[in-house]
Amino acid sequence: MLEQMRRQGASIFIYLIFGLLIVIFVINFAPSSNRGGMEGGCSTSSNTVVSVDGENANQSAYLVAYSANGASGRQKVYLALEQITRRELLAQAAGARGIRATGDLVDEEIKQGFFFLGGQRIDFKQQFFDENGLFRIKQFKNWVSSLNVSTGSYREEQARGLQAAMMSDLLTSSVRVSRDEALANYLYDNNTVTYDVVTFDPGKYRQAMRLGDADTKRFLEGHLAEVEARYKADERTYKSVKPQLALREIFIPKASPEAPKPADDKAAKPADDKAASPADDKAAKPADKKPEADKKADKIAEKKPAAGDAPNPRGLPPDVAKTKLEAVRAAIVAGKLTFGDAEKQLAADSSEDAAADNGDRGWRSAENAGLGDKEVNDAVKTLKPGEMTPVIVTERGAHLVIATDKREGDLSFDQVKMEIASALAKDVWSKEAAKRDALDVLAKAQAGTGKNLDQMFERELVKPSGGFEEMLNNPNLTPEQKQQLLQQLIEQQKHGALEVHEQDVPVAWYGDADGSAHGAAAAPAAGSAAMGTAAAGAGSGSGSGSAAPPASPPATAAPQVIEPSKDVLPPFGEIPKAKVNRLGPSPRQAKMPGVGGSKDAINALFDELAPGNLAKKVYEGEAGSYIVLQLINRSQPNVTEFDKKADAEITRMQEARGKAALRDWLKNRCETFAKAGKIKPAADRIRETDDKGNPAPTVYHPCMYFDYLDR
Repeated sequence: MLEQMRRQGASIFIYLIFGLLIVIFVINFAPSSNRGGMEGGCSTSSNTVVSVDGENANQSAYLVAYSANGASGRQKVYLALEQITRRELLAQAAGARGIRATGDLVDEEIKQGFFFLGGQRIDFKQQFFDENGLFRIKQFKNWVSSLNVSTGSYREEQARGLQAAMMSDLLTSSVRVSRDEALANYLYDNNTVTYDVVTFDPGKYRQAMRLGDADTKRFLEGHLAEVEARYKADERTYKSVKPQLALREIFIPKASPEAPKPADDKAAKPADDKAASPADDKAAKPADKKPEADKKADKIAEKKPAAGDAPNPRGLPPDVAKTKLEAVRAAIVAGKLTFGDAEKQLAADSSEDAAADNGDRGWRSAENAGLGDKEVNDAVKTLKPGEMTPVIVTERGAHLVIATDKREGDLSFDQVKMEIASALAKDVWSKEAAKRDALDVLAKAQAGTGKNLDQMFERELVKPSGGFEEMLNNPNLTPEQKQQLLQQLIEQQKHGALEVHEQDVPVAWYGDADGSAHGAAAAPAAGSAAMGTAAAGAGSGSGSGSAAPPASPPATAAPQVIEPSKDVLPPFGEIPKAKVNRLGPSPRQAKMPGVGGSKDAINALFDELAPGNLAKKVYEGEAGSYIVLQLINRSQPNVTEFDKKADAEITRMQEARGKAALRDWLKNRCETFAKAGKIKPAADRIRETDDKGNPAPTVYHPCMYFDYLDR
């Protein structure tokens, strides 16, 4: 009896010893301790890295998301947290609908070469399978090892990721596209226009503007409120200003050799003859039969050659330029000539930019004036108001610079008002001049002076783009540039907008406010077997492609009226003559070639104008330019061609809408949970410090990278 008690006591003692060893092993080798050295503050007392709606994601989830994302630095930590949050939002919604990822299903997905991250299914077949189609177990183990987790932990994380992916599939497949919608979209995208556009670019007027002090004062008097507003907006830039100099410069560029004139004259005629295409020949014959009034109008249009076509040669040999500038400098020092008068005397020899700015270089930093040549910048540093540099000859030409004023410290409004007024005047009056010329051209065309734009203007020599297909076939484009063009094309397609009637599932899709087709999301078909009957109850709809009631149309914005102002404009030098550019055929896009994003102009081309008609008004195009339009041709798509690609078009639209549905669902849900405090990342993961280790403001907040993850 005593012997039996001794044996029982020994057994209990052994069990206690093994139990103690297990506790020690768990404490020392738990994932939260042996992965504590990773970036992002993993040395926590808790195994939780982020809590989403009361459910905790552990260290293994973080290690997989951290190691698998391609970011660096702190962004690698933030993306890991975002991937986990995204996964949890989807997985929890899946669980609420009874969607489960069984062990067998997870194993099957892994064996097929899939990896799940943030609820997204990523194809890793190429990495896990050899050329014979056999699964490479060694490669798989190396992959799991690179994520810093055990095979068991990896399998658990993949099960959660698969559950999230099934919910993602459910949401994207819940969107339906009818054949009628696809047809409407096809007709919309393939309705093309060919049109002529004449662009009046304010930049050219700005360069030719001859703005004097009297003009600047006049602008200041008429636009004082605008000048004061600009000063207040930029006031901080006028505080503690380092020494600046007001500079004027006479620059005579080094002369470039001219081509022999006789050779040019002889070459011109045969070149012109050969340049005429058959289309040009055909166009020329009717022109011979024009009435005298039309011929006279053509002669008037052709009388003045386009500025810039045959520019006057400028510049001098360096030694000649130096001699001229030294003589001028001596006259200025002797008081016989002012610097301004010298600029006018040498305008014919000066560069285009010097003539355009009348020699005024504005306020420049005394330390680095930014005048283009080190020798000139160094000479300017020591100037005092009224002093000039010596004549400096560089590789570009000869320079003479004078400092007319100096300033530093805090600058008052009175000190800078003329400078601000000058800059604003150039902006405002260059646009005004471009606008007036555009309005004048339209009025003449409407009055029958030139009838068509191509009769009033020379044709733009630059070949217009033939659309995305031609650009993509350009052999000079790199693969990266072609990919960017494709991405732009995708972004320009009509995606519509999702209307979410329930908290979890989008049930209707409405077209854009500009009048595209509507469609409702149908009840989703059952997904994989693991979803069971839960998928059928995930959303409700009106069947395949039935129309949903449209939302109330937004108030139509009043059309923009472009009229000239009453400002008296300053004088302008020679302005390059505008040219007509024929564009298209182009489909309707958010931004049209030569037109930009002007909805009024785009609507005129597609909905209002008849072929051959001029637009009834001037439109504002890209970069503040003004444009005059004429529709040449409108092409309707061949509806019978749609039958050949109907299925592909429906699939494409459904995929696009499905991705939009998923993106909006995730973003809305994440922001709602974050606002309610239901997404809580571990404090040590998002803690920030400066270079010295001192606490810094927190950068991360939930949902900040969701748009990036769902691109």
